[in-house]
Amino acid sequence: MNKFLYKHILFPKRLGFMPYFWFFSLFLIAGQILITQHPFNWFYLLLVLAFLKFYRDGYFLNRWLWLDIGIQLIIAAYFISKFPNSGGTFLIYTAWEIGSLPFKLKDFLHYFILYLIVSLGCVFTFILLTPVINNYGPFGIIIALTFIIGSPIAARSLANSYRRSYQTKQTNRRLETIIKQNERDRIAQDLHDNLGQSFSLITLKSELAAKLIDKNPQKAQQQLADITKASRDNLNLVRQIVSDLNAQTIASAMVSEEKHLALAKIHQISINEGVSDNWPKDIQHILAAIIKETTTNVIRYSQANLMKFTFEEDSSNYYLEIRDNGIGLKTVSDHVSYGLSGITNRLKSINGTIKIISNHGVCLQISIPKKD
Repeated sequence: MNKFLYKHILFPKRLGFMPYFWFFSLFLIAGQILITQHPFNWFYLLLVLAFLKFYRDGYFLNRWLWLDIGIQLIIAAYFISKFPNSGGTFLIYTAWEIGSLPFKLKDFLHYFILYLIVSLGCVFTFILLTPVINNYGPFGIIIALTFIIGSPIAARSLANSYRRSYQTKQTNRRLETIIKQNERDRIAQDLHDNLGQSFSLITLKSELAAKLIDKNPQKAQQQLADITKASRDNLNLVRQIVSDLNAQTIASAMVSEEKHLALAKIHQISINEGVSDNWPKDIQHILAAIIKETTTNVIRYSQANLMKFTFEEDSSNYYLEIRDNGIGLKTVSDHVSYGLSGITNRLKSINGTIKIISNHGVCLQISIPKKD
């Protein structure tokens, strides 16, 4: 049963829910045509079902695609000849299908030219000769022609935009995976080069101390002292590695917090972020922590739908402005819950200052002096 559905009924998964919406809409439009027939015309119903079937199959790229598109155009032309005021809808569906398919430019032009021949032929053969249509005048005809000719092009432009967006997201996911793997490799290399050598030395000195403890206790004591020093140095090294891993850059903080904001339906805007790429590491680490903390607070308390980050610098200072469009700060307790005391303490370690403005949301203006 599932195999039959995927082969003859369901649309490709890559298209999502949208084709079913258009499919249902076209069925309603066709139903409006059919119910006006007295007596009921079963031939028209069969043509509508055939059009829907070939319209669905047309979204699958295969060697019979030319037949799927061709039959759609023939049925559309027939309905236009019978129902000039509503039959043109069938052509529009085929136009958007042609534009939505991932054709190379050459193949797209082939189907586009075929579509133009049929659609313009219908216009000049059926529509322009219909008195009802003539009442619309030249301007109405120009609008109709523009819509007919432009639909495949507009659909192709929109589909290409969606495909580029999908490819960009996919590329970003791949780059993120590569970056993570490179970071793992770097950590593994650091552990091997530093800790591995130190642990080998500790092992040798432990074995030597075990041999000397009876024969020469003084030398054994010296070996144990060396082991203690090496262990302490290794502990400090591990702490430094962990500290480096926990410290984020501004760029990584912006990426991770954008995901959190998106889940809360808050749009992130970043202005001039690239200027911060070359800021000192200690400043980036503190600002990354501030970005993370303020984002959390905006999600929890602000009721905002927009959060804006602006990065600047001059010859003396680095600047970061963080603004949201939420309810703002009303009381002293709001300042405490917003985590502003923690942000202030972080900035003190690098001689930074912060100015808080609460007006149609919260604006944090952070300034950090450059080191000599």
